Amino acid sequence: DDLSLRVPGFLLMSSSVITLNISVNGNDKWIAFEFEEMSLISDVCCFIRRFPDAAQGEDCGLFKLHQDPTKGCWLKMNATLKNCGMKNGDLLEYRTRIRRLHVKTLENVIKVILVDDSHSVQKVTESVCNKLGLSNHEEFSLTVNGNNDNCATHSLDDKLDKLRRRYQLGDKVNWLVTHKTLKEQCVSGSMVVTLKKRFFFTDQKLDRSDFIQLNLTYEQSRNAIIDGTNPCTKEEAISFAALQCHIQYGQFDSSKHTPGFLTLTDVLSKEYSSVEYIEALICNEYQKLWEIDKFDAQYKYVQLCCSLPRHGTTFFLVDERKVAGKYISKKNDRLHLFGIGKNNVVRMDVKHKNIVSSWPLSTIRSWSYDSNLFILEFDECSENVYAAKTTEGEIISDFLKCYADIKSQSLLKSNVLVTDDIQVVKNLSYETTDDIQVVKNLSYETTDDIQVV
Repeated sequence: DDLSLRVPGFLLMSSSVITLNISVNGNDKWIAFEFEEMSLISDVCCFIRRFPDAAQGEDCGLFKLHQDPTKGCWLKMNATLKNCGMKNGDLLEYRTRIRRLHVKTLENVIKVILVDDSHSVQKVTESVCNKLGLSNHEEFSLTVNGNNDNCATHSLDDKLDKLRRRYQLGDKVNWLVTHKTLKEQCVSGSMVVTLKKRFFFTDQKLDRSDFIQLNLTYEQSRNAIIDGTNPCTKEEAISFAALQCHIQYGQFDSSKHTPGFLTLTDVLSKEYSSVEYIEALICNEYQKLWEIDKFDAQYKYVQLCCSLPRHGTTFFLVDERKVAGKYISKKNDRLHLFGIGKNNVVRMDVKHKNIVSSWPLSTIRSWSYDSNLFILEFDECSENVYAAKTTEGEIISDFLKCYADIKSQSLLKSNVLVTDDIQVVKNLSYETTDDIQVVKNLSYETTDDIQVV
């Protein structure tokens, strides 16, 4: 058969013909195909399936290759070649969309799960949660460990990483953007992603009998206590450590569980691990827990975490430039932790871990970002602007949008009237003065999918 024949039945007199180079099933051999530019992607796939050795089934599709791995993408089946921006000479791969994804839970168990590579991370996470038996998939997302060598890094990242180590802030959590695909974020087939709780709306209503959900929530809550991202008092730290001992070592045994048996950094943050006689205090609390079992202890640990003011807040290390409309001139005053929780956003002192500013999510009027700057506007006051240098602006924006979406969905389920109150900033222009980027002109576009009361 002539491999340059046009797709039969889809010839349009007003439609032009384009030639595409397509590799079938990942072979090195490229075949030139001619199609009408108004042909649907689904019809193109049906035509390719007629060829020998071409994979069959509805899970096959076309992937557009690009020199930049973050710009390669799957073509939507209900779109036309023209709508997908196809032009003569473009390279496409015809192959299955199903891929193996290595998912690690916080219990350090790696599971191999089949997912659709063309789906966004949000849909992939939903699929992973369903297969793991987690019902509230909207509160979970995926992270990658370390820096991805296939994606470009920024010099600002190196600067903030050094400051993170200096202030003992723990490793940076590399969240995947929910509306992008795994391919767009350079997640290769050999990489391992970690499933973590990202949003914290239902912790206080956690079902004690849901052991999978309870264990995952406990693991993440414990890590936040130990690495110091969820600060607590010394008395609370002792209670957390005692509960962790009961969970890990079982019932207290006076012949085994005496001062010296613990590695304190495994149960305490660095702030309290060097406190004198603290292990004896932990053992004293540990022996009081003889009446409860492991799952009761996990449940109690999570509930105690929920009572902490910063539980569920995700923090980003930023280099602040403008707060409440005022420029920050001293370099030593610029470094802060910017946190996003289910009800508010906060600024936290990086050294003493004290909250210095807090704004309700409902007061956020708009936000914007570029490659190294993130900007928030509050209410109608033009002077109430927050600006900070960070390479995580897209992730911060993703957090804010997802929190707004979850809150909107929960309000709709409760039959509460929802009104537009958040705008997405588009078309930024900057004026640079003394290494400080200032938003000069903003234009807004109100979106229906970002709604709060």
